[in-house]
Amino acid sequence: MSAIEIENRQRTFGPNLLPVKLPPSVFTIFLHQFLSPLIYILLVAAVISLIIGENTDAAFIFAILILNATLGGFQEWKAEQSAAALQTLLKVYARVRRNGNEQEIPSEELVPGDICLLESGNRVPADIRLLDIKNLAIDESLLTGESLAVAKSSYTLTDPQAPISDHTNMAYGGSTVMVGRGVGVVVATGLHTEVATIAKTVAETVETKPPLVVRMDQFARYISVAVVGACGLLAVVAVSRGTPVTEVFFMAVALAVSAIPEGLPVAMTVALSVGTHRMAKRHVIVRKLTAVEGLGSCTYIASDKTGTLTVNQQTVKKIVLPSGDYFSVTGEGYTGEGEVLPESDGVVSSGALTQLRKLGSAGVLCNEAELKCEKGTWEHYGDTVDIALLALGYKLALDPPRLRKSVKVLGSIPYESERKYAALFYEEQWDHKVAVKGAVEEILSRCDAMVI
Repeated sequence: MSAIEIENRQRTFGPNLLPVKLPPSVFTIFLHQFLSPLIYILLVAAVISLIIGENTDAAFIFAILILNATLGGFQEWKAEQSAAALQTLLKVYARVRRNGNEQEIPSEELVPGDICLLESGNRVPADIRLLDIKNLAIDESLLTGESLAVAKSSYTLTDPQAPISDHTNMAYGGSTVMVGRGVGVVVATGLHTEVATIAKTVAETVETKPPLVVRMDQFARYISVAVVGACGLLAVVAVSRGTPVTEVFFMAVALAVSAIPEGLPVAMTVALSVGTHRMAKRHVIVRKLTAVEGLGSCTYIASDKTGTLTVNQQTVKKIVLPSGDYFSVTGEGYTGEGEVLPESDGVVSSGALTQLRKLGSAGVLCNEAELKCEKGTWEHYGDTVDIALLALGYKLALDPPRLRKSVKVLGSIPYESERKYAALFYEEQWDHKVAVKGAVEEILSRCDAMVI
């Protein structure tokens, strides 16, 4: 595709970007803290205090309101800044073929018709019709909620009404390539992609008030009725006893102002700020303070996806050897932190330990994923089962990167769902060996002996 044609398509279809809502200004965030019925009551009480000459009470109420708005506004401003910083980190690049040459460009410059190349670890930059694939599996949980990676193909679909989850010849923008490689043509960018359709639906959803805001609205109504009723009753009694009307009015207003809980808003803001800070330590950004309480108010969560409720990471937890030895594996998730411990109280034989290391080595070698620790942080990409096997290799002190470099690879059979196994042929110390992983029935059907 020529440069002129690319420019024409960019003008026609626009940049490959989703609409981004501008963050609110500091002034807007500050004013938002006053949008509460209880705050309205306190403002009225402060104004009335000024009118009747109770300047000390008025100053105290105004100070409380400003302190509350400052605390809440600062917390929400920090959350907005953190969210904006995350957006700058999510810079996606795409590898394309243009004018017969491969080049890497920012994903926003993609146009329909571009030939895009995908490989393990890539974020799919746009909706792509796959033309050629090699063991390609993509995580589409963003669109379908399915935590397992979807195996892709390049065949033409026969049912035009098939749901997104059945479009195996498509790679959708926002999804992640877990394993394999693919080549395809960009068919939709920006506002025309499937993820943009979801974004539009979410943007049009009617917002509801968090439980805390609903309860505070009710409390403000109750306290307003109670204070007005008490003041009215007091005024009737005082007037019936001959108290001058002017004195009764000022007495009723003073009672109303004193009955308003001035310290409640700032106390709530402080408590919610503490919750927001604790969530931030768990790497969760909370934009609105009331959302913290809303999360705590959940009593039921309906979900048909276990990955939604868990960390969505697989872990090897138990190993059983042909000798009958059982081993438990400690540690969780995609890290090499943990140990492999025998479940029996007796002494583990050297033969069992050798088998254990051979098993771990096979899992490391016959593997297309990556798992490494850089600057104290574990990073990974690839198939979830492969990553779990690499984590086991670290726990067995095999040093997967070194182990992979120590062997000479002769060939491989990539995993396919139809085949149900994968294999790696390699040379180690002048011996030709093969490491295989897969379904039990497939592996056992190819074995005629086992090491005990």
